[in-house]
Amino acid sequence: MARLLKIAKLTAKNPQLAAYKARITVRNGFTAKYDYYLRKGYASAPGCICIKLTNACNLRCKMCGQPREGHKEGDAKYAPVEFFQQTVSVDDYKAMVDEVQRYKPNIYLWGGEPFMYKDIIELIGHIKRRGMTAQVNTNGLYTRKYAKEIVEAGLDDIIVSIDGPPEVHDSVRGLKGTFNMLEKGIQALHEEKKRQGKKKPIIRVRGTVSPYNFEHIYSLIDISKRFGADSLNFNWTWFFTKETGVAYQRLMKKLFDIDAVSWVPYQEDVIMNDERRRQFEGIRRELLRIKNNGADIPITMSPNINPDQVEAYYTDIHETFGNDRCFSVWVKSYVLPNGDVTPCPDYPDFIAGNILQDKFMDIWNGEKYIKWRLELKKRKLFPSCYRCCDLFLSDVAVV
Repeated sequence: MARLLKIAKLTAKNPQLAAYKARITVRNGFTAKYDYYLRKGYASAPGCICIKLTNACNLRCKMCGQPREGHKEGDAKYAPVEFFQQTVSVDDYKAMVDEVQRYKPNIYLWGGEPFMYKDIIELIGHIKRRGMTAQVNTNGLYTRKYAKEIVEAGLDDIIVSIDGPPEVHDSVRGLKGTFNMLEKGIQALHEEKKRQGKKKPIIRVRGTVSPYNFEHIYSLIDISKRFGADSLNFNWTWFFTKETGVAYQRLMKKLFDIDAVSWVPYQEDVIMNDERRRQFEGIRRELLRIKNNGADIPITMSPNINPDQVEAYYTDIHETFGNDRCFSVWVKSYVLPNGDVTPCPDYPDFIAGNILQDKFMDIWNGEKYIKWRLELKKRKLFPSCYRCCDLFLSDVAVV
């Protein structure tokens, strides 16, 4: 009953977003499976389109596998300068939004750091004028600067990443003072919502469970309350082992004749030793505390891993905790900063088309996308799927 009351309280703050969440839950649980089993690679209109506005970022987070500025050629996270300068004009994004508005997908904006895209506020406003929900996933360092515009534009949901107390967060993010900047940004949002008499955006804290903060993840409950957040979500670190990375690379070459090397920065081959066991036991203890929490905000975990499954998550990459098929590519899609459309978020080796050349919906059920879905269905999972966030699309639970 307490969990239902928390969810009801959150629903009242943004009924439109809650309606989308209900609709996507049905889509994940039923419609996507109908498409998967019966439609031969075709999919109903997407429930969510995720636009990666920029590859650029103002932080160097330790657990992040995305390419980052400042790395030398040959380093796993290296990319040329042009990669970080890629951009799609706001008019082209607006055209895509206009094209899909009849289907009312959620538009999820991310990066890099999405607020480094200069026209993000204009894009949010356009999405809202077209009657769709808009979410932003941000490190929060620009929130104070844009607080007034964010509230005015009608953003539904802002997701801010926090790793723990100030010293932990700053260490993981690679820049001193980031926690303080983030806190001031959230305070500015609250002040603007009050000044403008609005309940949006919903403010969500997201914490990534990693070796860098494993002793402090429970502290995110108190931090979320201190920030006045509406909910708290825990995600797990996504990673590859060398074995699965090589297998993925070979399979992509065989099936699609592409050089799939995006996995390399995410490689993590766990070597069991006393320090690793200490980390796993620390995470287990923190999870037990979280599952017995008395917080008055919804707390979710994705995937919903039990405390006794922590070691298996990191040491047995083939263990997917009951998630033996990926339905995500029947539900959502990703648009990259150069306009490319891909089924996969962090491993965008396969490109199905480009919104600067073709209509999004033509790409969505185009020949390439259908082939990807059918090849995936034949194998249930690709080697890249085992520790991908989208595999656990439906495995989100309130704890």
